[in-house]
Amino acid sequence: MTTVAISVVSTAELSRLEPCLRSLDAQDLDGTLEVVVVCNGPPDDSERIAQAHPGVRTIFNAERKGFAENHNLALAATSAEYGLILNPDVELDTACIRELVAAMRAHPEAGMIGPLLRYPDGTPQPSARRFPRPFGTVIRRTPLRALAGGLLRESQHFLPVPSGERSVDWLLGSCLMVRMSAWRDNGGFDPGFRPLYLEDIDLAWRMWAAGWEVWQSAAAEATHEHQAATDKQFFDRRTLWHLHGMLRFVRKHPSILVSGARPTAPRSASRGISATR
Repeated sequence: MTTVAISVVSTAELSRLEPCLRSLDAQDLDGTLEVVVVCNGPPDDSERIAQAHPGVRTIFNAERKGFAENHNLALAATSAEYGLILNPDVELDTACIRELVAAMRAHPEAGMIGPLLRYPDGTPQPSARRFPRPFGTVIRRTPLRALAGGLLRESQHFLPVPSGERSVDWLLGSCLMVRMSAWRDNGGFDPGFRPLYLEDIDLAWRMWAAGWEVWQSAAAEATHEHQAATDKQFFDRRTLWHLHGMLRFVRKHPSILVSGARPTAPRSASRGISATR
């Protein structure tokens, strides 16, 4: 029996959380789900969540914490084989978790696997991406995007829609299955990326550097509202959060300044198919 621990962080988002939890209730999985919802700061929606979904465990933070810290907290005590990091604005297709688990089993070298995400209108969402170069990030997060953003989108950063299973540099952290042994090996998310942004890229980088791989499965699908707040206006607080995250990422992984290629694990750190799980 497969056990998947699911971590959802809700920052006063109960109305968006309900469809997400209903999609978890409807999963077609030969196994069990451990669902943990972190109520990130007031209001405390724990009681209302428990009434509607008695099997869901809740954690209430009296003071708001960052994205990384909250998910680390939710997955800290689980003994599940896999963990699923999930945004409250994501609704999973009925077979999504089953397909993600199947892909994990098919690729034992994978430390993380994500689904094909779609916008609410059904359009595929570019959730699989290449590792960013700092210059490209500046263009995407400033008015320069109006001049060069389209070129970056098509040729350098966003990957095309998948047709099957493939390895990718990194995936959006809005819906991301992790192999818990790989998650623990890498220490989970780095809480220094606060309040959010770049923690998913950093984890993928560290996975590749440690000999784990990052995959995407087109057979698993989910709908993601994806507000993309940093794409709608420039130089607000989210822009600053994103730039802070990029600076931290560059300090941790300075080789990104030379090459945006995936890091290569030392031979002794390889986590190939023959590695013990």
